[in-house]
This record gives sequence, structure tokens and C-alpha cells, in this order.
Amino acid sequence: MKNLLIIGAGGCGREVLQWAKDVNTALIREGKQPRWNIKGFLDDNPRALDGKKCDICVLSSVDDYEISENDEFICSIGSSVIRERVMDKMKERGAAFTGIVHPTAIVADSAVLGEAVIIYPFALISDNAVIGDGCIVNMYSSIAHDSKLGRYCTISAHCDVTGMCTLGEHVFMGTTSNLVPSSRVGNHVYICAGSTVMTRLRDGVKVLGCPARKVAL
Repeated sequence: MKNLLIIGAGGCGREVLQWAKDVNTALIREGKQPRWNIKGFLDDNPRALDGKKCDICVLSSVDDYEISENDEFICSIGSSVIRERVMDKMKERGAAFTGIVHPTAIVADSAVLGEAVIIYPFALISDNAVIGDGCIVNMYSSIAHDSKLGRYCTISAHCDVTGMCTLGEHVFMGTTSNLVPSSRVGNHVYICAGSTVMTRLRDGVKVLGCPARKVAL
């Protein structure tokens, strides 16, 4: 059994803690060994859990943690840019990263999941969809057939990426936003909550509305 270290003790990290527990519980119900010994959080704020109900603690800052051979890491930092930076830095120190797919998520046999992805409860990853390294797909969101998410995308809750869409790297989709079929989204695009993308979006834009239009960053 591996030790699981969760990087980031904020809201996303505490959610990921529960999803990891749910993975362990599902395995135990099947008569199997749990996947992880959940060891604790790594966070540069030692008081990140103050006032929160949580049964594991912040062990140390990210940089101060001494990596053991049996450790696996999951990065639950909300900012995709910081998420990538922290993961790259930890990999240089020899850290091994894992992904989490909640037992209630539906992932097609033909789907491809990259390294260290986090798939929340009741998400759907459909036929021949591709989820890039470090992506987060939140609860009740769907990635339809033949769609591709680039590295470190963040898909909020109740989003709909319809068929044959392509997202670049570091795309953020706000809650209940959606893409019409065959949409093309560039890198570092921010799609505001409730928006509908109906055309191609170039790199670095922030869009809002239905149809989604560029707004000031």
C-alpha cells in the first residue's frame, strides 16, 4: 500500500481527501486492500486547516517534505499554473504522482487519462475522450466523445464539453459553462460561469455570455 500525500490543503484538497477515502472504501467493499494510507497534506500555510473539520493534518510545507520511496502525491492546487509549477518541482526531487478517479465517475474504456488527473464524483469521460496531464474534471461535468483536454485544464462543476471539442493547456471552465460540438479553445483561456462557447477562441482570452464573447481580463 502506498502513502498518499495531498499537495494543497484548501477546499480542493479537502475534497480530494474525501475522494481518496471513497476509493479506499470501494476497494474494501470488493474485498480488496485499500489503495492508500492517506498520510497527510503538504501546504506552505501550516494553519490552512484551522477552523475546518478534518481528520488528517498538514505535515509540512511542500519544499520541506522529505520524499520516501513508498510515497505517492496528488496535487490539488486550484490554480493550474501553480499546479504545474509545483508538480514539476516535485518531480525534479523524485516525486511520483498519481491520479484519482472517484468510484461514481463513468470513464469509457476507450478514454485516455493523463498523469495525475482528478476526476470528481458523477463526472463522465466518454468514448475516445482524452484528458491531459494534471487536469481536474469536477462533479457532474461531462467530456463527450472524441474531445480532448490539454494539460492542466480545470473543468468546474456541471460543465458540458460536447463531442469533438479541443481545449488547449490551462483552460478554465467556470460552473455550468459549455462548449458546442467541435469547438476549438486555445491555451490559457478563461470561460466564465454560465457561458456557452460557439466559436473558436484564441490563446489567452477571457469570455463571458451566451454566445461567449471576449471581456477584459
